[in-house]
Amino acid sequence: MKYFILFFVVAVLTLSSCKTKKNLSNKADSSASQISMADKTLGKVSHQFRSSGCATVILVGITGQESPMILIPKDTLPQSIDVDGTEIYFKYRKLKMPQPKGCSKGIPAEITDLIKK
Repeated sequence: MKYFILFFVVAVLTLSSCKTKKNLSNKADSSASQISMADKTLGKVSHQFRSSGCATVILVGITGQESPMILIPKDTLPQSIDVDGTEIYFKYRKLKMPQPKGCSKGIPAEITDLIKK
C-alpha cells in the first residue's frame, strides 16, 4: 500500500511539472515574437579591413570606448545593410570557430534580427 501511494504521488508531481514547463515555453515563444530594441545591440558596419581580405565587420561600442569590440559576421549581411558606416541594431552570439582568412582582428559571431537604424 505504501508503494502504491508513493507511486501515485510521484506520478502526480511528474505530470504537474510537465504542464508547468509547457506553459512556460508557450510564454517564451510569445515573448520572442515581440522583439524590443532594448534586447538588441547597436553597431556600425565597417569595411576597414577589406584590404587585408576581411570583407565586413561590425564595430560595437563606438561611443565612449577607445577600442570597439569587432564582430565578424559568420554569414554575409544583406546588401541593403552591408554599406560602410551603416548603423544597425542586431542580436549576436559569439562563435567558437577560427577567424576567417584575412581577418586578424575580431570575434566570429552569428548575427540575427538585423534592423537598420
